[in-house]
Amino acid sequence: MFGGPAAAPPVDSYGVTMDSVTTDDLTTGDGVPPGPRLPGLVQALLTLSAPAAVFPAAARRYGVPFRLDLLPRGRTVVAVADPAQVKDVFAGSPSVFHAGKGNELLRPLLGDHSLLLQDGDEHARARRLLAPAFGRREIEGYRSLVEEVTTEQLDRWPRSGRVRAHILFNQLTLEVILRVVFGVTDSARLDRIRPIVARAVDAGPVVMIGMGIQPLRRFRPWSRQVRDLATIHAFLGEEIEATRRDPALGGRRDLLALLVRASAQDAQGLSDQELRDQLMTLVAAGHETTATAMAWSVLELARHPGIQDRCVSEIAAGGTEYLDAVLKETLRLHPVVPMVMRELQEPATVGGRTYPRGMTISPSIILAHRAPAAYPAPKVFDPGRFLGDVPTPTTWLPFGGGARRCIGASFAMMEGEVILRQVLTRFRLEPVGSGREWPRARNVTLYPWRRARVELLPR
Repeated sequence: MFGGPAAAPPVDSYGVTMDSVTTDDLTTGDGVPPGPRLPGLVQALLTLSAPAAVFPAAARRYGVPFRLDLLPRGRTVVAVADPAQVKDVFAGSPSVFHAGKGNELLRPLLGDHSLLLQDGDEHARARRLLAPAFGRREIEGYRSLVEEVTTEQLDRWPRSGRVRAHILFNQLTLEVILRVVFGVTDSARLDRIRPIVARAVDAGPVVMIGMGIQPLRRFRPWSRQVRDLATIHAFLGEEIEATRRDPALGGRRDLLALLVRASAQDAQGLSDQELRDQLMTLVAAGHETTATAMAWSVLELARHPGIQDRCVSEIAAGGTEYLDAVLKETLRLHPVVPMVMRELQEPATVGGRTYPRGMTISPSIILAHRAPAAYPAPKVFDPGRFLGDVPTPTTWLPFGGGARRCIGASFAMMEGEVILRQVLTRFRLEPVGSGREWPRARNVTLYPWRRARVELLPR
């Protein structure tokens, strides 16, 4: 799949040549690590479509770090995975390591003021206003709502038979996030927006790349995406206006109400457009990622009946430790997001190598999570790895890291625990065929390509 010079043979814990043993002749003329020589557009499509194949293949051929030439044109991305390299990126100054610029592909979907696209003072201000909504007490306050919605949704599932769990989980987590964000219990208000949000988030790599090319927006499938986003923005604008005028605003606990109140009390509060983009981020990123993690979880539990039985026994005893370990191991073996990116605003040293301004450094979650030095037998699903130990932030990074770690990580783990507990209480999970599914890209997430086919048996 990749051309260009291969790396020298020394191998370390990744099973590939690492930077510490890479010699000078393996670098390119500009001092950047080697990488494939395919056109940037081809590399971008391959990387977005099949990162689970591209990153290991490039690592085997070129060693780690390696370079990829992606979009926008001229962007050079250096993939890193060694814990020391990852630490340098996550511990680096946010004023030097800009994450927002690294997420440019998401701008058409999430908006200019999305937390994922902001950097510097703008990001710090938005995160300060959003953070109180994701405190420990607030997250525990959402637990009962997540329990309620999960019960409602599972009541609609078939009592037995084969299902595509990813589709069912997407419906469930979309309902959770809409209720948590907007506090809406009137289903009619959400009926018109549910399918549009689901379709907008379902964008594949071709749509994601094309949305950044203005002339293409006049043609399908991009024109439909433009219309869907306009409808969603109008809905969000209506919700923001109604919330600002709500006489009961002070008693509401939904995220929109919390943000509106925080903005009203802060001299640097969020404008309506900023609120809209942050809400779009919460809705788009806040349900698809959890649904995908749940889909991978049930696939693995269906394939490992002993692990499933241990979860059920723990649930019956009122515990959650092993269930938490199952979620962590699922996110290790099947990271929902394959990588994070930081664009350098000035020269910076990562893993002993200095990179120039404008270079994008990308901790590869896929490679970091499969390093034998950190995870013996890395291809094996083993929740026991996470019993009693707190994961190291440079070897377990499904939510990113540093100052840009996902603000909703704790909420996602709570939601996952609630959903998985209820699913296992109702159903025994059996695999369909081998139960193995290859990861497939959707926007920037990796979901099971057959949508997590499992057999449900009533308990």
